Amino acid sequence: MKNIWTGKRERKFSAAPLLIFGVGAVFTLIALSNSRSANEELRQSSIKESISKAAALCYAAEGAYPESLDYLEDNYGVRTEYDNFTVHYSYAGGNIPPDIIVTPKTKG
Repeated sequence: MKNIWTGKRERKFSAAPLLIFGVGAVFTLIALSNSRSANEELRQSSIKESISKAAALCYAAEGAYPESLDYLEDNYGVRTEYDNFTVHYSYAGGNIPPDIIVTPKTKG
């Protein structure tokens, strides 16, 4: 818009583009944070499921659940992420399914 006395264009600062960019950045950071936590939960449940399936396969093939997680790792190809998760494998008996708890390790 031109100034009616000087004939020069006046430049006005508008905060709207800056505000829109800021709001977009905040929503992007929130989405990334939610994505990371959902990915970690998926990995956690995947580890637990693979251990449960391997234990059931061992029971079907050998007639008893394995006494340790190491046996499943050595003979049934189970892989766990010990750097990121803690796995608790509780053997209760040959014909009782083991209790399996997978928890994420806290970073600190």
